[in-house]
Order: sequence, then structure tokens, then C-alpha cells
Amino acid sequence: MISVFGHLNPDSDSICCSIVVSDWLNATGRAATAYRLGELNPETNFLLAEAQCIAPDLLEKNVAEEDVWLVDFSDLEQGPAGLSKSNVIGLIDHHRLGSLITAEPLDAWIRKVGCCATLVYDIVSQTDGYQLTPAHSLLLLGAILSDTVGFQSPTTTAQDRLAAQKLAELSHIDLHEFTLRLLNAKTDISGLSIPRLLQKDEKNYVINDKKLILAQIEISSFAAIEDKISAIAEEMEKRAKHEGLDFYVLMVTSLSTSQSQIYFSADNPISQTPVTFDNMLSRKKQLVPWLNEVLNT
Repeated sequence: MISVFGHLNPDSDSICCSIVVSDWLNATGRAATAYRLGELNPETNFLLAEAQCIAPDLLEKNVAEEDVWLVDFSDLEQGPAGLSKSNVIGLIDHHRLGSLITAEPLDAWIRKVGCCATLVYDIVSQTDGYQLTPAHSLLLLGAILSDTVGFQSPTTTAQDRLAAQKLAELSHIDLHEFTLRLLNAKTDISGLSIPRLLQKDEKNYVINDKKLILAQIEISSFAAIEDKISAIAEEMEKRAKHEGLDFYVLMVTSLSTSQSQIYFSADNPISQTPVTFDNMLSRKKQLVPWLNEVLNT
């Protein structure tokens, strides 16, 4: 049995791709089960409800010696216990190639597109005899709209837009209307505790030998989070100490202005005050390269 999963603290792309890839593997004669590596965020719950799909079970086992298929990541530090000793037989991703090293050759697709779901659509749509259901088409569409922030992100490519158009047709929905509803769900932080707010979208990185967590909170405007900043800063300090990090980085992004405010835990070599960037939406394409630059100077 192949265990299919995305990264820790999964976003919609990781969850939706895990579901569709496991279905595709089963349909092509390779027994597979989708898993999640953390709690679902409100946006992902919205997508699963719209598609009337069940969330994958939480992965609680050590995957050492197990057959696994990775989607949306290739950094060992973003995966489950035992990943370095597992048998990775497949990888579909749209990030830089991470710290994964495999003992055997694998099936791998890594492309410079805005969303892993774009690649998944391309792969499964070219498989003879396999047909995406409207529900799974909606999941992939939602993942694309999420990762590209409704095509606003600089990571967006023509391939993402084309895939989204085709998936909207397959799922029988209005693309514009669905995009607005998804972005409303994406920026909904009501009812989330401070720890859960940070865990909503965070990833582990090692940059210039510095062990970091980079979290991102996307909101409609900065006003939506102003009263929580002090508590968030305290939680960032706790997490940095508990996780043994060199420091913690939080990217708060206003979708209405396309600005991001970058916050750091106290013991960091970059800044003791928040840094604001105009036209910054992407952690992968904008924040990570900036951190690489400042940490290597």
C-alpha cells in the first residue's frame, strides 16, 4: 500500500493533491491511501464541503520502510517521522528540490508552476482511461486558486490559468464566483486560536544553516489581525524555543493591498522590528529568496 501525503501543517494544495493522486494510483493498479499531516485549515474545509469529499485520515504511523508518494514538498524536515528511511516511489511538486535523497529511482515531476495541482491535472488528464470526477476537478481547481491567490501571485503561470479554466468546466462551476468565495474562506481567521493561527500555514526550512519556521497568514486587511499581534509574537517565541529553531518568521499578507509584513522572533540576525514589502504575496518566490540573500550577506 502506497501512503500519499503532502507536507506538515497541510494547505489546500497538499490535501487536494493527496486525494486525487491516491485515486489516480488506485485506478492505475497501484493500491494507495491518502493521508494528511496535520489539522485542516478553514479554506480546505470549505473545499472539501463544496466537493462533498471526506478528509484524509491523519498519518500517525512512522513511514520508515513504507512505500510513500509525496505531493507538494521534497524537504525531509517538512515530512513525517521515518521519511528519510522510507521508499519514496513518487514525487509531484512545484517547489525547489529539497533535502530528499532516495535509495532507488522514482517517478518524479517537478515543474515551475504556481501549484502542485496544476501538475497533477496535467499528469492524470494524460492517463488513458482515467477520468477526473467533477468533485476531484473542483478540489484541484480550488488548490490552484488558493496557491496562486486567485491568479494574483507572481508564481502564477499560463499553465495554471489554462488548467483552472479546464477544471472549472469539468466541475461545472463559475470560475469568477467560485474564486471570490474561496478567497473569502482563505482569509477567514475567525475562531482560530493563536497557536492554530500560526499552524494554519507554516513550513520548516533550513537556510544558510539556520533552522527556521516560515509561517504565512493571509488576510483581507492588516486591521483584521492588529489586536492579535502581541499574542502572536509571544507564541512565536515559545515555538522557536520549543522547536529548537534559530528563529521564527511570520509573513502576514494583506490580499487587498498585496503588501506583506514580516515579523521575526527576538533572537534573529535580520531585524528586531517588522519589515513591510509592497507587492509581496508569495513565500516561495519572494520571501524565501529574500531570506536567502540577507542570511548570506
